[in-house]
Amino acid sequence: MGDEFPHVEGVEHRHVDAGGLRVHLAEGGEPEAPPVLLLHGWPQHWYMWRKVIEGLRGEYRLLAPDLRGFGWTEAPGHGYDCETFAIDQVALLDALGIERVHVIGHDWGGWTAFLLAILHADRVERMVVLNDPHPWPPVGPRLYPQIRRSWYAWVLATPGLGA
Repeated sequence: MGDEFPHVEGVEHRHVDAGGLRVHLAEGGEPEAPPVLLLHGWPQHWYMWRKVIEGLRGEYRLLAPDLRGFGWTEAPGHGYDCETFAIDQVALLDALGIERVHVIGHDWGGWTAFLLAILHADRVERMVVLNDPHPWPPVGPRLYPQIRRSWYAWVLATPGLGA
């Protein structure tokens, strides 16, 4: 992808070296405002957060990186699992000099948010996860229809079949 980004009022773009990964970051809001990390789902990129950025940029510093291999972020030949995505976010926060952040994650970004909060709890102030199951769902009859609706996630995560 070239470096022509979709236009969103009040959003600036840059690339950040996050632990050796060249990460594209779309950023809106004031630098002194409380930071919010916005993690997109699959197969999306930062632009899915445009309305959130437009609505909240007066109150928060909104950080919408493209996850590894998506959008304008570097696409190395490895590391396409949510644990690595979470490590990438810690590296991004380190590169930006941010100790703690609010996190909103959608889909794969939601699972990444869960792992970020579990494995790096000291970095997460508050978290909201959208369109992703809780990591410890109660086992029972209500779980089975959800498993059936999530078949595509298992295919995508299977080596040799998925992305």
